Amino acid sequence: MIGAASTPAGRLDRLVDRFVDRHRLLTRGDAILVAVSGGPDSVALLLILAERAPGRGVRLGIAHLNHGLRAEADRDEAFVRNLAAERQLPLHVRRADVRAYGRQNRLSIEEAGRALRYGFLEEVLAAHGYTKIALGHQADDNAETLLLNLLRGSGPLGLSGIPAVRGGRYIRPLLAARRSDIEAYLAARGVAAAVDATNAAQRFLRNRVRHRLIPELERDYHPQVSRVLARTGLILQAEEEWLETVIDPIYADTLTGAGAGWVGLNAAALGRMPAAAARRVIRRAVRHVRGDLRRIGFDHVERVWALAQRGTDAGPLHLPGGIRVFRRSGTIAVGTGQCGPPLPPDFAYSLPGCGTLEIRETGEVLVLTEVPVEAVPVPWPSDPAHAFMDIEAVGFPLLVRNFRPGDRFAPLGTAGTQKLKKYFSDHKIERTERRRSPLLIGGGRILWVAGHRLARSVAVTPQTRRVLKCERRVANR
Repeated sequence: MIGAASTPAGRLDRLVDRFVDRHRLLTRGDAILVAVSGGPDSVALLLILAERAPGRGVRLGIAHLNHGLRAEADRDEAFVRNLAAERQLPLHVRRADVRAYGRQNRLSIEEAGRALRYGFLEEVLAAHGYTKIALGHQADDNAETLLLNLLRGSGPLGLSGIPAVRGGRYIRPLLAARRSDIEAYLAARGVAAAVDATNAAQRFLRNRVRHRLIPELERDYHPQVSRVLARTGLILQAEEEWLETVIDPIYADTLTGAGAGWVGLNAAALGRMPAAAARRVIRRAVRHVRGDLRRIGFDHVERVWALAQRGTDAGPLHLPGGIRVFRRSGTIAVGTGQCGPPLPPDFAYSLPGCGTLEIRETGEVLVLTEVPVEAVPVPWPSDPAHAFMDIEAVGFPLLVRNFRPGDRFAPLGTAGTQKLKKYFSDHKIERTERRRSPLLIGGGRILWVAGHRLARSVAVTPQTRRVLKCERRVANR
C-alpha cells in the first residue's frame, strides 16, 4: 500500500509541515486570518490550515476582497462564501473599486489592488483579534519574484525573494511547495478552485516570466531552476536578517531625531560611511517614514547619499510616495509632505566667552574658539556652518537665541540692513530651519545667522589681529 506521504496530498502536507515547523509559523493560541482569493494557492492554503488548526491549537478566519476588476469577481466571492460555510469559519468580505482608488492616488492597477488588499487585511486583523495573516505565495511565485527583481536591478533584499514571515504577522506556509504540488493536491482531493484568466495574459511581465522565461530556463539550463532560485532566496534572506542586526547600531548612531512622518540623519556621518552601510541607513530611514520601500530605487538612494556628501544645504529631493529629502545645518531630513521635526520653541542663552554652548531645544551646539589670523582659510570656507569673525568687533557677552519677528541684520556682501524674515524667504529657508538657526547677538546686533550668513560688522579684514572661529554642530558629533 502506498503511504500517505507518497500521495500528491501527502507530499504537500509534508512540505508544509516541515516549512511551518522550521520557520515557526504557527504558535498555539494563534488566530490566523487566511487571505482567500478563490484561486488554487489560497484554497489549498485554507484546506491545509483547517486540517491543522485543531491539533496546533489555532483558530481560523477567512478574508476575501472583491476587487471588481474581472467579470468573474462576483463568482469568486460566491465560491469563497461557500468554502467558509462548508467549514463553518468566520468570513470577512469587502468590495472595492480598485480602478477608482488607483486614479485617485495615481497608482497602477497592481499597486492600487495591493494597497487595498493589505489595508483590508490589516483592518480585519485589528478589529477581530487575529494575530497573523496567512498568504498563499508558493515556491514558483518566489522564483518569479526573484527573477523580476534581478531584472529590475535589485540588491540583496530584492534577491532574497518573498520572506516566510514579514512583520511578525504575515506568514506564507506554502513557500516550499511548487504550483504543480498544489494542483496535484487539489486534484487528489477533488477540490475545484477559481481560475483567473489574467494569469495567462502575456502583457504582464510576471506572466511572461512564468510562462516563457522559467520554462526555457528549466528546459535548456537547469530542470530545477525554481528550486535553485528558492534556495538562493533562503540564503540571501538569512544574510539579510544578519546584516540588519549589524546596521542597527550604525543607524542608531546616525539618527539625530525621528517622529511621525520624519527622520533626521547626521549628514557628515552618513557621507563618510561605506556605500553598503549608507544605502541601508537611507533605506531604513525611508521605510520609517512611509512604511515600505515600494518604487524606491537605487538612483533615489544614491541621490540622498550624494546630498549627505556635499558640504552645503540643499534640496529638497522628491522621492516616490511623497517623500521629501533636504540637507539643513548638517542634518539630512527625510519626511512626507510638510512633515518634519517639530518647530523648536523660543530659546535664549548667554555666552560669556569662548567655549561650547549646547542648545537643548534643537540638539545642536555652538563652539567658539580663538584662532590665529593665519588659520582663516583662503578662499573663504564654503561651509556655512563655520564662520570667522574679528574678535575685537564682537564684544562679549553674547546672546544666543532663535528668530523673532522684526529681527534685522546687515549681511556681509550687501549694503544696509534687511529683515531677517525677508532674508529667509529670499533664500528659501524652510520654516523649521528658521526656528532652529541660532543667532549670535552682540551689542544688540545680529552678528551671525548660524549656518547661513555673517554680518559685515564682524568680518575679518587685513587689519584684524585676533580671530573668533564659530562652528554650528549636531550635539555629540
